[in-house]
Amino acid sequence: MSDTRYDMPLYFPYSQGNKWSYTHKREDEISEVNYSIEGTETFNGVEVPKKIQAENTEEYFCTLVDPVYGISDYKHHIGMAPEYLIYTPPANVIPAKMGIGDIHYNTSHLFRFNNDGTLKDEGSFYDTTVFEAVESVTVPAGTFDQCLKLVLTRDDVFSDLVIKVILTEWIAEGVGIVKSTAKVIIYSPEGGEPFIAGADDELRQALIDGKSY
Repeated sequence: MSDTRYDMPLYFPYSQGNKWSYTHKREDEISEVNYSIEGTETFNGVEVPKKIQAENTEEYFCTLVDPVYGISDYKHHIGMAPEYLIYTPPANVIPAKMGIGDIHYNTSHLFRFNNDGTLKDEGSFYDTTVFEAVESVTVPAGTFDQCLKLVLTRDDVFSDLVIKVILTEWIAEGVGIVKSTAKVIIYSPEGGEPFIAGADDELRQALIDGKSY
């Protein structure tokens, strides 16, 4: 493990109005995907920002960036369903400080709701975050030095299905995620062929606290 400790909240600028635009590659398809911080939702008295996908506003995360506790997911509203997951307690996916070589584990109980607010079922969430390296990354928005390379493995486990997401993210201080690769595996514990998909995102442009990239 590295002696250098990084303040992880500085890499997640979640002020209202901040925006990111990515080139999204999935198999042979290339498209543009946009996200912005718009509005909040309240959980037990805590106001949590919403990071919304512009192309499908039903797809968003409620994520709190806290200088003491780090980055915690409270809710995932799944646009393709639509349904939503509530993490109880909030899933602390990235602690406030990490160094190269650190591994962070987290578990949480999941409540899965239908879009009308009725409870569909319950499950468990397991997350492992590995701080692999610090690297320079060149994407359409430019070259970003000293990016943190994190690998996050997220498992949503329900009685009828398991959703495994493996994310590799390069994150720039004061900007956020500038590059990512994702692999999604969805399967039934009872067997059958799994659904497997992958995607790559590279930052095209961003507007962060009034500054353009």
